[in-house]
Amino acid sequence: GSIFSAMTGLPDVSTTDKSSTRDPLAHKQHFLLNELEGYKKHFFIGGSANWGDMGGFFRGNVDQMEIYEEGSYSASAINAWGISDYDLMMEAHNIIKEEEEPFFSIILTAGNHSPHTVPIIDKFKRIKFTNEHKKYGFSHENELNAFRFMDFALGEFIRSAKEENYYNNTIFVILGDHGLGHHSQYNNYGALSFHHFHVPLTIYSPGLNITYREIDEVVSSIDLMPTIMGLLNVPYINTSLGRDLLSDKSYTGYSFLFTASNSTYGLISNDYFVHTDVMGKHLIYNNIFISKLYS
Repeated sequence: GSIFSAMTGLPDVSTTDKSSTRDPLAHKQHFLLNELEGYKKHFFIGGSANWGDMGGFFRGNVDQMEIYEEGSYSASAINAWGISDYDLMMEAHNIIKEEEEPFFSIILTAGNHSPHTVPIIDKFKRIKFTNEHKKYGFSHENELNAFRFMDFALGEFIRSAKEENYYNNTIFVILGDHGLGHHSQYNNYGALSFHHFHVPLTIYSPGLNITYREIDEVVSSIDLMPTIMGLLNVPYINTSLGRDLLSDKSYTGYSFLFTASNSTYGLISNDYFVHTDVMGKHLIYNNIFISKLYS
């Protein structure tokens, strides 16, 4: 779902219990990515690009997209998701460091998914699972270490990038896919409870000297591409629902929440949360009350 919304700037509200990347009618969207003329474009996935029809989604929407998937890499698969996050990051790094023209690369990690396979690598050390980890949302030791391994892989990627010319001229964007339900979090709104959707977004670019700031507005993955285009200073026609988080001075945040499994959906702004349940009943909550519940 986040791949679709991040690339199109539209919320993924498919009612088929499948992400919209699988919908052939969702192809031929207006991608801001296509406004980047003269850029090489890559999509890296550790397993098959047939998963979620990611390959078809990108080929149908992006001009001259190079797709790297199982069979493209020298590393071997460790489970059904393909090669490890570390191998995926290193394979991607070895390709983009050779590019002589600007590039836009998407690297989709999957190691933080079941079965949480953690490969044996000398530089990575597993840790034991404790009640403290359980308190903060982890269910077992493999899940904890798969999460830590994903972080390790990203760190090794950045460390390797620092040794190459592209490092100082690249915008690194780290975006999560979705949250997870856990008994340590409030579940007042069922499948639409916020921790199911709360994900990180980090933008880092040593060459742009971006001033550190935290965004307190409600934002979502639909805002990703307009924000990147603003940082690149490339003009574009925005036909999406997303907005530039860093340049739009009139920005008032909102985010769509949706669960395909029971077709419940919601809209959250800085002030209100509109929730529609499976019976079609609309409920409106004041976010001042919600913030007290989550504080």
